[in-house]
This record gives sequence, structure tokens and C-alpha cells, in this order.
Amino acid sequence: MKPNVKQIVMLQALCNNEQGWAKVMSRFGRVKLVQLEGFNFTEHIETWENGKCVHSSLAKQSLRLAFLDEMTFGLVLTLTTIKRAMPVMKTQKTDVIIASANSMALAALFFRAIGRTRKVVCLVSDYFPPHRKLSVRIYRWISTWLTRCICKSADEVWCVSPRIPTVKVNPRNFVVPLCVNSKSLPPCPRGEIGYIGMPSPDHALDMLFEIARKHGFRMNIIGDSPYLQTIKSSAPPGTEFHGLISDQAKISDILSRCFCGYAIYRNVSPQNYSYYGFPTKIFYWLASNTPVLTTNTAHFTQKITEFGIGRVVEPNLEHIEKAVLDLKIRYADHYEAINRFRAAWNADVEKFHQERLAVLLEDKI
Repeated sequence: MKPNVKQIVMLQALCNNEQGWAKVMSRFGRVKLVQLEGFNFTEHIETWENGKCVHSSLAKQSLRLAFLDEMTFGLVLTLTTIKRAMPVMKTQKTDVIIASANSMALAALFFRAIGRTRKVVCLVSDYFPPHRKLSVRIYRWISTWLTRCICKSADEVWCVSPRIPTVKVNPRNFVVPLCVNSKSLPPCPRGEIGYIGMPSPDHALDMLFEIARKHGFRMNIIGDSPYLQTIKSSAPPGTEFHGLISDQAKISDILSRCFCGYAIYRNVSPQNYSYYGFPTKIFYWLASNTPVLTTNTAHFTQKITEFGIGRVVEPNLEHIEKAVLDLKIRYADHYEAINRFRAAWNADVEKFHQERLAVLLEDKI
């Protein structure tokens, strides 16, 4: 590696198409992607150069400290991130770290404080409005305050939605478009429906069960939750429960049979945290040319209507059923629309990173 090549470290989880993101970033420098997944602290480290992954390693730890991490507002994950990333940071001084808030971004600020990186970008991917019972409100107030402190200390803040209020404390805040991959799947006939997530009453799976049973659609449920176990028996015959899957190839194989990706939310108000975020499950659906069926919840929803890559409906049975049938009939049209959307969206991804990294990787501090 030439000495003048810029060094970029990404401290991320496993949810925002980090591999596709690292591929884009590696066109501007050498990228080390350090990922910690969940509270088993599964460690995944990759090195990317010129759009290619040149090294990948996987190591699993047996720690189960979710409760302790939550009670300390992410301190356990911060310390674990520092420990796992330290060998990477020791090899060569980094030009910029792009880290997820709050825990990983706090670790990145530590590395900047000890002189191991010049700049820190904080990625903010969600916001939880302070409502519900008093204990939850207090917890969210404290978490929001910590996020603001971290954002204020970062050199830049990137957020996934312009609705997230905490990033406004830093005048250098930008909405980052995240890369959408392509699985290059042919436009063959499809007859199944896919759901990805942690099922809750807000996700209206009961209405999907009723529609699928009425029209004989086979369903694929990727994910799990205690709530899902309570409604599992009401699913129509033939529904396949895949459980939690992190293997992108397996997810792509399942979605390649689906004409609809189901992302309905009963609560579309600003009190729903989904109102402020980016529905990352959409990455999987659009990568597999699967049209999206959703409600007007997240800011990204306007793109679905603008590009014709799915349907946006009211969260009631009649509207959902009509949209599902329409997606089935007009799948070929949506397939081509998704191809056009990905090309336009990823061009914006390239432009954004070119502009921001030109500033972040400049030689002066």
C-alpha cells in the first residue's frame, strides 16, 4: 500500500449494507470495516481496496451483557469496540473514522483524543421520541442528551433521515444515502410474499395472514420475537418461518421468490421511532428486485411513490389487500422501476461520498 493512500475505518453494526458501503468508500482510500453484531459481540473485520474486499475475518465471542450495556447507556459496547478496534488503529494513523452513534462513535472520539485518527464522522440512524411510561421517557431523554453531546463533538454528522432532530446541534450535518446492492436476479414469475423484521403488533402481520390465506399466497417470515410466537398459529398453511438470518445470500434466495416485501406500520405518527429512521429491510428487497408495500411512515417513503418501486397505502385491510394484488399483477413493471431507481440512487451515493470525503480527507487538520 502506498504511503499517501488515505486510511478510513468504519465502526459499524450489521444492518445498513455495510459491505456495499465499504465498497463505495474504498474508492477514496483503504477501508477497514470493523463490525460488532448484537450483544454476543460477534466480530467481523474486513479490508477493502479499490472496490474489492481483500481480507475478511470472523470471530465470535460468548459475552451476553445486553442488560448491563443497556443500563450503562452503551458503555459496554463502547469498551468492547475500543478493544476490538485497537489492533486496527495501532497499525497506522487513520484519516477518518465513520462510526455509529452512540457507543461506537464514542469509541471513535476516544481514538481521536489519543491521536489515532484525525477526524470522526458520527452516523445517526434512529431517534426514539421520549414518550410512554416515565422510566422509558427518562431513559430516552438521557440517551438523546448523549447523542447530542457526541454529535456536537464529531467533525461531521451523517444521518439516514432529515427528520432526526439530534443531529442539528452540529452545523456540519448531512443526510447520507446508503448504497443499494443488486443481486442481478432475472424477472421470472414470483408468487410469494416476504417480511423481514422483529414482529410487533404495529407491523400488522395479522392482516397479512388474512390476505395470504384468502388468496393462497405463500409467506416467508424472516425474523423472530415473542409477539410472533403468540400469533404463529394463526398463519396460513405453508407459511415458512425462517427465524433470524444474517446471511445475505440466504435472504436473497428467499426474496428472489417474492413479488412483495411487506413493511406496514399501524402507527405512522411522529411518536413511532420508524418515523425518524430508514427502513433498512428495503435494502434487501430492492437488491432482489422485490417491490415494497408500506405505509407513509419513514421519510424514504416518498421515493417509493416517486420511482414506482412499490406501493404506499393506508394501514387498513382493504387498501393493503388491493395493493398486494396489484403488485402481483404488475410485478414486471416494478422490476424495471427498481432497476432505474438503483442506478439513480447509487449515483447519488457516489456523489455524496465524493463530496464529503474530499473535505474529510484533505491534508490539513
